[in-house]
Amino acid sequence: MIESVISLEPPGVWISSILQEFDLELKVLNTLPYGQSGVQDLVEIKLNGVDLEEVKKYLEGREDIEVVELELVETDRAIGVVKQEECFGCRELMTSDCFLVSAKSKDDGRLEYTIISSHNECLRRLMAKLEAANASPTLVKMKKLSSDEMLTENQEKIVKMAYQRGYYDFPKRIGVKDLAGIFDISPATLSEILRRGQKKIIESYFDSR
Repeated sequence: MIESVISLEPPGVWISSILQEFDLELKVLNTLPYGQSGVQDLVEIKLNGVDLEEVKKYLEGREDIEVVELELVETDRAIGVVKQEECFGCRELMTSDCFLVSAKSKDDGRLEYTIISSHNECLRRLMAKLEAANASPTLVKMKKLSSDEMLTENQEKIVKMAYQRGYYDFPKRIGVKDLAGIFDISPATLSEILRRGQKKIIESYFDSR
């Protein structure tokens, strides 16, 4: 498996637009299909003192955005979902054999997508699609992932369930015992699987920085 970081300058996308309008920092945590041709982005926004209501009002005023659900989780940080009819870059990724891991804004207004692909040909096809769409794609870096860096299928399933059920929320919405019950394993076993999975995720995060 290959992990790549691609820098884009997507034309007309709400993310680029909002970064030009406000002094924000934005990360796309996940992207899912929405409707026939749209997507819904789970985003994290560092507001840098900007009023969240102004941000929501701006997004709601865009014709390409259908739903905006953003809430403060800290004084200067918001998390939520933005649903749109179309998404430049997202659809290219979703129709390719590459997997979107994350996306974040850069100071120059460009976006950096971290993707994982099984082979170089997938990456070449994706870069060609983005180039044809005038996104000015640039390959920032690329590395082959070792088995030690990747979550096992079981680790991914359990860490994802823990996240979805609120194990990482404060206060927790579910504990180790209840999570272990979902998978019919002991709390001690579940704790060890979570610990190993979290370690790989943290290592991958700091390596990418």
